[in-house]
Amino acid sequence: MSLKAMYNEIADHYDIADRFGSITQSHDVAIEQIKKEHLGKRAHYKVLDLGVGNAAFLAKLNRHLPQADFTGIDISNKMLECAEKKLPLKTIEASAAEANHYLPPHHQDLVIAHFINAYIPIQTLFEEATLLTKANGYFSFVTTTYESFPLAQQYLAEFIAQNTMLGCIIGHYYKAMVRNTTVASNKEELLQAFPAHHFEIVTHQRLEIPITLNTIDDLALFGIEGTWFLNSVAIQMLPKSFLINRMKRLFSKIFTFPYQDTHIIDVILAKK
Repeated sequence: MSLKAMYNEIADHYDIADRFGSITQSHDVAIEQIKKEHLGKRAHYKVLDLGVGNAAFLAKLNRHLPQADFTGIDISNKMLECAEKKLPLKTIEASAAEANHYLPPHHQDLVIAHFINAYIPIQTLFEEATLLTKANGYFSFVTTTYESFPLAQQYLAEFIAQNTMLGCIIGHYYKAMVRNTTVASNKEELLQAFPAHHFEIVTHQRLEIPITLNTIDDLALFGIEGTWFLNSVAIQMLPKSFLINRMKRLFSKIFTFPYQDTHIIDVILAKK
């Protein structure tokens, strides 16, 4: 199943991802960062959301930037249908990695990229933001890094260290996944990406959100239906029901329940 197909399937259940307030809290912080800089006070202030999803963020932002012109790009037509119901905006059905094919360069006052770094390489996102943002324009970036869910990382490391056949297979897969990851490995690597692409960080806040999952079904719901594991799932190109069952069997060997961890999210506003 392709990433687009999986996104279309979960479009009506997108709120599952916000079970612990990860999206809501990061949205609130991002909006406060934008408000503090007094952005969008003039008419036709141009805002582009790379990976607009259901426009939950733009709908909130619209209350503070009522005169802005909004554009949202997303790979999912169902997500765009949801977005169009929430506020007036121009929509583009395409990958955020191809935004410059549809929009003129150096034309946006504010470019937004929230939670899509898991699916599109950070280098590609920054190249798009650099190309599309005006001089002195702004870039609002929200992402996780490999520092997120530290207890899960510990569980996985301990399982791999047992040196069983399954552990060796998982270890090999995990190393390959890290080599090909699209997110930064840590906060330092993330912050270095901004000056490397001619952006100056205006403000940065790291959120640490506690989560508790009581069963393997909770873990599958949060990770797959909630999209937090979706980038890895899409790579497998397997039917979702088959993959979820396999993941449950695997995770039951790695995790103990209740599973409590920390969802670490970086919220950054930068100026070009």
